[in-house]
Amino acid sequence: MTKIAIAEASTMLRIGLSEMVNSLPDVDVVLSTDSINTLLSRIPALKPHIVVVNPQLFDYHKRSVINTTHQEFHNTHLVALVTSHIDSQQLKQFAGVIEINDDRQRVKSTINHVITEIQTDTAEFDSAPLSEREKEVLVCLSKGLRNNEIADTLNISVHTVITHRKNIVRKTGIKSVAALTVYAILNNLIEQKDII
Repeated sequence: MTKIAIAEASTMLRIGLSEMVNSLPDVDVVLSTDSINTLLSRIPALKPHIVVVNPQLFDYHKRSVINTTHQEFHNTHLVALVTSHIDSQQLKQFAGVIEINDDRQRVKSTINHVITEIQTDTAEFDSAPLSEREKEVLVCLSKGLRNNEIADTLNISVHTVITHRKNIVRKTGIKSVAALTVYAILNNLIEQKDII
């Protein structure tokens, strides 16, 4: 059973999306809320596989995503619920995008795509702890640095940075920068205020 949490300010959108998602086989909406704080407080207990969230509920100008003490966030994929214009670069950080005008079939397709991604990630997940250097690379990624900037900061080659990034993805099961940032916050590698 795939567990999904939904965070959206509009009651009508939340109810409609919950109804669409619940009609999928082996899917259960375990939380539907208008509050990021409620979402954050409930994630540790509910352990949703997918969080569908309106990016406008949190401050994306600072690239802050979700701050909680949940230590197993690597099992959760973020899906953007877009109700107005959002920069395409920000949307690349999500495992999927649901737009306000998407029909039932498009919503189901997006959720099913993310479920398939979850199953693939679970199969490839290595769960080995990150090395100290991988943690340093992860912190730089969370701060918005690019590969060449990370290489300069850590005095290593860009090729080495890329290798560390691949290892981080393999060990955490996380592909998007947004979710890696969440992972870094949750594992006390960086504080939300340090994110640009």
